[in-house]
Amino acid sequence: MTGQVFLDFKKSSISTSKIILIMVIPYYLLAELLIYFELMPYIAGIFSPFTDLLNLPPEASLAIAAGVLLNLYAAVAFAAPLGMNIYEWTILGLFLGVMHNMLVEVSILKKIGIPVVTSVSYRFFMAFLAVSPLILLPKNFFLSEPDSIFKPLYEVKVENYETFTDFLFSKFVDSVILSAEIIILVSLVLLITSFIKNLSFLRKVNHQIAMISSMISGISVGIVYGAGVLLSEAKYMTKKQIYSACFFLMTAHAIIEDTLLFVYFGANIWILVLFRLFLAIIVFYLIIAFYKTPVIDKQHPQDTR
Repeated sequence: MTGQVFLDFKKSSISTSKIILIMVIPYYLLAELLIYFELMPYIAGIFSPFTDLLNLPPEASLAIAAGVLLNLYAAVAFAAPLGMNIYEWTILGLFLGVMHNMLVEVSILKKIGIPVVTSVSYRFFMAFLAVSPLILLPKNFFLSEPDSIFKPLYEVKVENYETFTDFLFSKFVDSVILSAEIIILVSLVLLITSFIKNLSFLRKVNHQIAMISSMISGISVGIVYGAGVLLSEAKYMTKKQIYSACFFLMTAHAIIEDTLLFVYFGANIWILVLFRLFLAIIVFYLIIAFYKTPVIDKQHPQDTR
C-alpha cells in the first residue's frame, strides 16, 4: 500500500504543480499589471455592489470571479497582491470554499443527477449563508484581531521601480516564489490525501456504505473524488442517499487543501472548517429527515466482490 501511496502522490503532485504554475503566475502578474496601470479601480467598480455585500474591497472581485469559475489557485493569485486583512481573507476563503471551480464541479454533479440550476443556485445561496454571521455581526465577534494583516513567508512588497522592465521582473519573481510556497503546502496535503484515497475501505467500497465513503472522500480529498465514488455506486443507492451526499459535499468538500490555502494568508482555520461542516450537517439531516419524494429503488444485487 505504501508504494501505491507514493505513486499516487507523485502523479497528483506533478499534475497539481503544473496547474498551480499555470494559474498563479499569469493571474498574479495580471493583477499586478492592473494595479500598476491603475486599471483595477475601473474593473473593481463594476463589481463593487457584490463585494460590498461581502464586506470585501472592490479589487477582490477578480479573485472571486477567478475562484468561482476556475479554481482557488487563481483566486489566491488575484487576492495575494491586495494586502487584505485577516477578516477579509476569512470571508473570501469561506465564500469560495463553498462556491468554486463551478464549471468543472457542476458538470460532474450533473452526471450524478443534480441539475445545473439546482447546483449553482444552492451553492450560491449556501456561500452567502456561510459568511452571513461574519457580515452581520461585529468583526471582533469571531476574530480577535480582524484588521491585522497576516504576513506569510510571501509578503507583498511596495517598491518604486525605475523602469517597467524592473517592475515586471520583480513581480515575476514574486509570482514564482508564491507558486513555490503554494506547491510545497499543497504537496504536503496531497501526501495525506493520497494515503486517504488508498485506505482499503475506500478502495473496496461496500454498497451499503457507499454514501458514507463518498462523503469521507469528498470532505478530505475533494468533490471530484467523492462524486467519483457516487458515480460508481449510484445504481445501488436511493435518490435520497445520492441527494444527501451530494448536497453535503457541495457545502463541505476538500476541507484540508481549500482551508490551508487561505489560512496561509491569515484566514481563521476554525471558522473556515466549522462553519462549512455545520451547514453541511444541517442540510444532510434535513434531506434525510424530510425528503419524501417517492423513489423507485432498484433491487440491490448481492455484492460478489
